[in-house]
Amino acid sequence: MNMSTTIYASNECPIQQLRMKVASARTTAIGDIIYDKFTKEYYGTYIRTPYLQEPAPENSGEACRVKGNWYIAEDGSPLPPECKQTPSEYLAPVVELIPTQPIEQAEQKSKAGKKPQVINNPLAAALSTLRLEGRPMPWLDDIAFGAIYTGPGLINGKHSVSLADVKKVLHLPVLAVATAAECLCNHDMQPMSTRQLQRVVEAARTALRGIALHLERHPDILRSVDVDIDFDKLWAINDEQTKPVAIAQHPKKQQALEMIRAGVPTKTTARELGISKNTVKNWGHEARQQG
Repeated sequence: MNMSTTIYASNECPIQQLRMKVASARTTAIGDIIYDKFTKEYYGTYIRTPYLQEPAPENSGEACRVKGNWYIAEDGSPLPPECKQTPSEYLAPVVELIPTQPIEQAEQKSKAGKKPQVINNPLAAALSTLRLEGRPMPWLDDIAFGAIYTGPGLINGKHSVSLADVKKVLHLPVLAVATAAECLCNHDMQPMSTRQLQRVVEAARTALRGIALHLERHPDILRSVDVDIDFDKLWAINDEQTKPVAIAQHPKKQQALEMIRAGVPTKTTARELGISKNTVKNWGHEARQQG
């Protein structure tokens, strides 16, 4: 059988040329019918579809407005007109998943219990100035360490608070749990618990008197940064702030003590005054101890 050689056009792609070359090595075509060269097996028929060019628009030479076929969304994205949301007169009701409480109710807090202690820190300006000027303060670490031991103490043999947290609180103008909560975080960078904040404030309050005593005995430290502190006024303020609060006496305690001295039975005293028998017994025990 004679082998025919096919010459391909130069404008055909290499892949198409390779396919035609492989096909011509095995098959042959008579018209549009494809046969195997060796077995004469019929493979198929070429289907030819005439290419119809799309008609050009009549107004192709005229300028057209593209902006009219698009609208701009809220985020600046151009969208086709069919995506434009038209306001409907029938709107679904708004469901509030988490209803908010009125401000008056949200701000109501219980007034029971002991009020949080707030201590003014007149040494905050001096400590901040010394830190900003890069002055070495090894004495501050020693005093803060001692305050941690004598204040909140140790937990399982370890410091209950961090030295860095105590020094940070000492630079605040007011020593309180609320002010310490604004600048302190725990190890997970989360808000510190109230109990831990109380420990840090307690250590800072204990260290405050030691720092004041050290600065009073070494006036050259404050003189080097041009800071003046009235220590007499400082000690007076600290004594006033650390003074224990007097506990109010029960209004019926004196009357109960008079009945106890008169020999009235405990049960009768409790029933007449409207108090418990244990309270009457405790008051009588305290009176006997005081003589």
